[in-house]
Amino acid sequence: MIVKKIKNTKAEKPKVWQIGDLVDYIRYPHNRNPQEKIEYAGGRGFLSATHTGQKMEMIALARESAHSNMPVQHWMFSWQESEQPTREQVEELVDVFLERMGLTGHQTVYGLHYDTDNYHLHIAVNRMNPDSGKVVQPHRGFDIREAHKIVAFIEHKQGWAGEENSMYAVLEDGELARRRTTREIKPKQAALDFEHATGEKSVQRIAQERGHGIIKNAKSWAELHEKLAGVGLRFEKKGSGAIIFVGEIAVKASSVDRAFSMGKLCKRLGEFEEGAYPEDLGKIAPEPVSSVNLEEWKAYQKEFIGVPKKAGAGESIGLVHMKERHRFERKRALSRLTRYGLPVLNIARHCLMAQQRAERRSLRSGRKKARGGKPRFETWLRTQGLFQQADRWRHRAAWEQARHTPPSVQRPEKGAEVMREITDFRKYAVAVNADRYRVTCIKMDEDGGKKTFILDRKGGMTRGFSPGELEAHMPEMLRFQRRGENIYYTPLSDDRHHILIDDMSRDSLKRLQEDGFRPAVVLESSPGNYQCLLTIPKLGTEFDRDVGNRITERLNREYGDKKLCGCIHPHRAPGFENRKPKHRREDGSFPQVKLLFAERRECGKALALARRIDHEYAEEAEKRKAERRTFPMPDFRPGDPAAAYYAHLENIRRHLTIEDYSRVDAMIALRMRSNGHSRENVEETIRICAPTIRDSPTGRNWQRYAERTVNYAFGPAGDRDLERNARYRELWGKVEGKEEKEQRIRMK
Repeated sequence: MIVKKIKNTKAEKPKVWQIGDLVDYIRYPHNRNPQEKIEYAGGRGFLSATHTGQKMEMIALARESAHSNMPVQHWMFSWQESEQPTREQVEELVDVFLERMGLTGHQTVYGLHYDTDNYHLHIAVNRMNPDSGKVVQPHRGFDIREAHKIVAFIEHKQGWAGEENSMYAVLEDGELARRRTTREIKPKQAALDFEHATGEKSVQRIAQERGHGIIKNAKSWAELHEKLAGVGLRFEKKGSGAIIFVGEIAVKASSVDRAFSMGKLCKRLGEFEEGAYPEDLGKIAPEPVSSVNLEEWKAYQKEFIGVPKKAGAGESIGLVHMKERHRFERKRALSRLTRYGLPVLNIARHCLMAQQRAERRSLRSGRKKARGGKPRFETWLRTQGLFQQADRWRHRAAWEQARHTPPSVQRPEKGAEVMREITDFRKYAVAVNADRYRVTCIKMDEDGGKKTFILDRKGGMTRGFSPGELEAHMPEMLRFQRRGENIYYTPLSDDRHHILIDDMSRDSLKRLQEDGFRPAVVLESSPGNYQCLLTIPKLGTEFDRDVGNRITERLNREYGDKKLCGCIHPHRAPGFENRKPKHRREDGSFPQVKLLFAERRECGKALALARRIDHEYAEEAEKRKAERRTFPMPDFRPGDPAAAYYAHLENIRRHLTIEDYSRVDAMIALRMRSNGHSRENVEETIRICAPTIRDSPTGRNWQRYAERTVNYAFGPAGDRDLERNARYRELWGKVEGKEEKEQRIRMK
């Protein structure tokens, strides 16, 4: 699960238009992109129940803000491809988001979209407090950090899979901890996006791979320039900073490594000295960023050779020189105006800055127009019919990891210390019978701080260890323990649930067994504190994930930790020490996690409970389906206006969430006009059928309502909308059975 704070890119538009466009997109994304669908939508903090009313309320309150150009923020949460949230989970996410951002009670519009393989939730929240009239700044501007905490909490609570580079993790006691990551030299996000799009190494990556070691180990400026020239790079001073040229593209030296800023390099190498570079230091040939689909990538490069492309998070020489010229112009022009005072100087500075910004924008826009035409590598693969290769490219990180994993792992020497942990693990693994095991290491400080990392993570990916691989890593795990780490196992299986009941007392463990539950593993995590694992098969229904989470929640509420609600959850590794600071003994030692019981078996009572929970979910789904309003459908006769009205209504219901029936009637009237119904027939049909689809009778004058609807459909606005939706007119005819009617007429 990922989170993004969408930047406002339409600042030149009025505030009213920006908010209106955003709210319309969240509720009705198909109006902007026909491929994008709305699964679920909602709003909070409004007096009105309609979309238009809520939009007007948000605009009106936002316009009261005199100090904020845009008080409405746009956030997006996205799930992984195999995950599909329910409406209840979406509502829970919105609850948590508003509460932790300090925006509870604020105007909020949200919608769950599924235009791609990933379900994603858009949230527009008005930071303008409706009571105080002040704009709230969540967490003093550090709201991105809090958003990542929300992601970790929701992943843990609802059981979603974590992302490869997530910032936070939820520990076994429900607390959040910052993940400990080693500093890695890698390109920025813009360069990574370029590499994913083209399959070609960005100039930033080339500068890092070729020049990082040279700059880091250089003893003098002369050595630095000489060795960089040998690998096709050029180092130059730019203002008070430094840039590295990769061919004709400039990259900031500090983007290669923060230690390569001009100030830090001058401290190490002395005052900057210009280097002498050969004149034939030209372009650098494209290099593949991955070995996946290498032959296809070569064909892709050959087909589009000579087509301009992005620079890969770098700047062209022309832009660099333009910025240098602008800096000189500002220094020369403004120095002559200092004697006129600060007001005149500020006016001149502003005018000159606006002029130079327009000049730079003109250069960039011209470059963008010149480099169009080259498709993304994945898109090109799909147009060639290479769907398997396209999927492999999309998931190349996992593919490369699986391909480079050795088929067999040499087991370590079995010393006395290693044998104890291996023996416990083998007994545990036989009883749990999981496909793979994730190993999590958590260090707990005396002041309550916690740092965590996952042992098998490589390149940001984690898939767990097989039993043989885990045994091979046992010496490494023991080294982690000696330096103060706590070791945890998380069993992972495709067709089985491994349900953890945590924080049990002796009495609750006894009561669990007396109630008929049969755990496969029982652990004593600390003196007088127990954990147990129940194994049951998955039922193979669409509710498997929810069933696992709910049975874990129910059993822990009854027998164990009332906070635990996720089925996939780490537990103490048997044979290792529980190194929580509160368990430290007087001699400095820690208690060992004991494996009290281990037997391969499935818990029949837990399986019966899982089936009951699954049945409850199925009944609830059927109930929600039955509660959907049904409308009277007359006998379908092609050409009957009333039957056409209800046919179009049912078609609209399948594709849209109906909130404004007036808008639906207008759409139906436009469709009926497109299919050849007369103005009189459409007006009479709207007058008769429109009242039947309302939830409750209203005092509306339906004759005048029908006249207004028909005036739209047969007026200039209808002409415009018919032209816009010309590609759908054939589909509208099929909905009404127009082809069948014409065929019958021809047969007569």
